[in-house]
Amino acid sequence: MSSDGRDRATGIGYDPPVSSWPPDQPVHDFPSLSVRWEGLVVVLDSTTLNTIVRKALAKVPEVRNLLIEPEYGRLGVTVTVKKKGVPVSLRSHFTSIRLKDGFLGFHVDDLVAFGFVPIPNWLFRRIATRLPYRSTFFYPDERVVVIDLNAFLPEDLTVNVREVLCENGEMRFVFGPSQY
Repeated sequence: MSSDGRDRATGIGYDPPVSSWPPDQPVHDFPSLSVRWEGLVVVLDSTTLNTIVRKALAKVPEVRNLLIEPEYGRLGVTVTVKKKGVPVSLRSHFTSIRLKDGFLGFHVDDLVAFGFVPIPNWLFRRIATRLPYRSTFFYPDERVVVIDLNAFLPEDLTVNVREVLCENGEMRFVFGPSQY
């Protein structure tokens, strides 16, 4: 082979490769990809809510029955918990449901066992401290429960829920400016 790329015996030449294979890809300067929305309304009926929550609690052996009823501006929850062989029926209503910066908060209007025994604040505090990841906080003076959902939500998700309405067997989430 000569220095000009020709075979000395045959005199046949070829063009040496100019670039490597695969060819270099052009570089584009794109901004980071994101999805933004505002004014989105998501509606979940009580059947869907019950299915989602039952699947989420399927691995909790103490929870026997669960019923969610969004009515009259409140979210009604009835649950039967079996502890040490004794089933206990609990009924509660939640209002002022908010979701901001990965934290879900709600006010507990009432919580009764067996239909008439009120549950004291110290029991709420005890339940909140026993949950995994220290992700739940209870403020006894206001009877507000706050759950940190950041461990379960994608890092880049920014959600602003302006309003949560519980009416006619549906839970309606009204979103403000949000992005992912």
